[in-house]
Amino acid sequence: MASRPAIRTVVAIIFAILVSSVFSEGTIQAAGDQYGAAQDDFQISVDYRWAGGTVGGYYPIRIGLQNRGATRELELTFRPTSGSQLPITSRRISIDQNASVSFTLLIPMAGTGNWGQLTVTQHGRHLQKLENRITLPDLDIDNGRPAVLAISPGPLDLQPLEDAFTSLISSAGHRHYMAATQNSQTIEPFRLPDNWLAYSGVDLVVISMETLGGFPDAQRAALTDWIRSGGTLLVHSLGELASSSKSLAAATGAELQSQAVTWQPANSSLRTGIREIRLDEHGNRSESSVSDPVFMWSAESPPFEAREFGHGRVIGFSENPFSGTVQDWGWMLKSVPIQQLRQGKRLGVAGRIDNEEFLEFLIPNIRSVPVMAFLIFITLFSFVIGPLNYFVLSRKRRLNYLVVTIPAVAIVTSLSLFGYSALSQGFSVKSRVRSLTVIDQGHKKAVSTARLALYAGMSPSNGLSFSPSTAVIPIRPAGESFESARTDWTDTQWLRSGWLRSRTRTQFLTRNVRPERGRLTVGQTADGALPVTNGLEWGIEAVIVTDQDGTAWFAEDLSAGSGRSLAPIIKENRAAFIKLIDRSAPAIPEDLEHRNEVASLNMASGRMYRYYGRSEQFRVSEGQMERTIAELRQSLTEGRELPSQMYWAILRDAPSIEFGTEVDVIDGWHLVIGYY
Repeated sequence: MASRPAIRTVVAIIFAILVSSVFSEGTIQAAGDQYGAAQDDFQISVDYRWAGGTVGGYYPIRIGLQNRGATRELELTFRPTSGSQLPITSRRISIDQNASVSFTLLIPMAGTGNWGQLTVTQHGRHLQKLENRITLPDLDIDNGRPAVLAISPGPLDLQPLEDAFTSLISSAGHRHYMAATQNSQTIEPFRLPDNWLAYSGVDLVVISMETLGGFPDAQRAALTDWIRSGGTLLVHSLGELASSSKSLAAATGAELQSQAVTWQPANSSLRTGIREIRLDEHGNRSESSVSDPVFMWSAESPPFEAREFGHGRVIGFSENPFSGTVQDWGWMLKSVPIQQLRQGKRLGVAGRIDNEEFLEFLIPNIRSVPVMAFLIFITLFSFVIGPLNYFVLSRKRRLNYLVVTIPAVAIVTSLSLFGYSALSQGFSVKSRVRSLTVIDQGHKKAVSTARLALYAGMSPSNGLSFSPSTAVIPIRPAGESFESARTDWTDTQWLRSGWLRSRTRTQFLTRNVRPERGRLTVGQTADGALPVTNGLEWGIEAVIVTDQDGTAWFAEDLSAGSGRSLAPIIKENRAAFIKLIDRSAPAIPEDLEHRNEVASLNMASGRMYRYYGRSEQFRVSEGQMERTIAELRQSLTEGRELPSQMYWAILRDAPSIEFGTEVDVIDGWHLVIGYY
């Protein structure tokens, strides 16, 4: 038998090999691991290697099950450990005998903490050998580093890309680098998610044309929907320019050709040197000046082309770009708006971090708990049940009645408080909503982004329910943390508890990608008019349509199913549309602007910034939805020409917006942008 020192030596060598493989040069660190286990004729394989999730979105745990026994029902649950605010997330599945099942458990990344346990139960009995500890991404309060997911059958050297990120971000003045976890991951194209929400915490996906072409339809559709929702896809090794690549069009169902948006070649004027800043796995920083920058990508023909796609972007490389230097990758990154590659900036919200503009979207005439009224009630209660009660009974020499009058006054006061609260705010869920829907009529797809403000007199007993294709991101006021909650994915996205609390201001940003058959049918110009038929399900309050020549046309009051001949837009029409845009715009209510409530929230927010040394702040107005609305308003104000073959319609009704429960809409505003 081997001696103990020999065993220790072998263990030390194995440990050293593992450590060196993890922290070797060119390896990018991110959260995640994989494991397998077996018990009671079950085999489980779990892979939670992924990128992103440091500021929000959904984090996928990819699970495979094999059942060699009788048909059974299981419940798999992610349970955060003590101190973690992540939601308890579960899903029940039924698995037949000798069957295999693969699925993805999506963890909403809301709140702090990153530790948890993946449990497996059968009729309440824990299958302990199948359980394991799970480590998810930790919070990045600075949103400093984009999340990169590379899908490849073999390893890729992402270090130059990461170094380019570091160089450009630090040059822009960011103080927080998240060096130890560079938030990038390379995974094999195996058991990939079929829901775009799995990619919602990722900023950039890197994939070869060969790998993308081999995707099953469901997995490819999930990736395409993610691009529509705002992600950036980098496809390399096309063998030709992206603008002429039939393989790229075929791999995406030709969806890249649905909009009148052209491919833009790499801008050679941006091929300039950057100061290289590198961080090792311990966070140590090294910096080099740019005296003679080294480029490997050719400047004679564009190495890449890029184009917008929905809210997102596609970048196509004709060759394999991984021979590129930090300078080469810096050239590409300077060609992409930086807010596009950072989730908090892209959406204007981060589910794990509070938001500076929470108070700008309150429900009209709905405030939080009526503190002043309650204080008046309590003051009167204290006076009546104490001094007044004693004085009256002592004058009548009936102090023994105190045992009756004290509980009677308490009951009356409690009923009065309850009645006042019910009459002033009711028990229903009241809502304010502001939405932007982008419709690609050519491929019958729509992306809806909505900001929801909810206030429940009594929280719904069934919680909130959203479709599995809707991202639900909490918006929290400054200085307030996310409390414990539960999510169930068995039948749909069921936010069972903790997401909407009674008499608590609650806000979400939702983004939904869905099929959309409705359309605005635009005819040919004749006799100075443009015929339009509203084939959408919603009535239109006002609409601007541009034809193939870029001429703008205008109409009002176009009900669902009706047709109208539009007239050329004039200055008064632009002013009317601007007025509709400004209606219900987010703003702090006048009666709150100088109250202590705002000041106290700002003070709490300031304390948090000082504690964390935070340099990044999140504002809904900086997100894609509000930026798009602001750009339209500015174009109309300045009389600029609008893009051709598009329309902008302000609706009377909500365009398939999900609220999660039955609500009373107090204020609603909806803009639809369509490509035809």
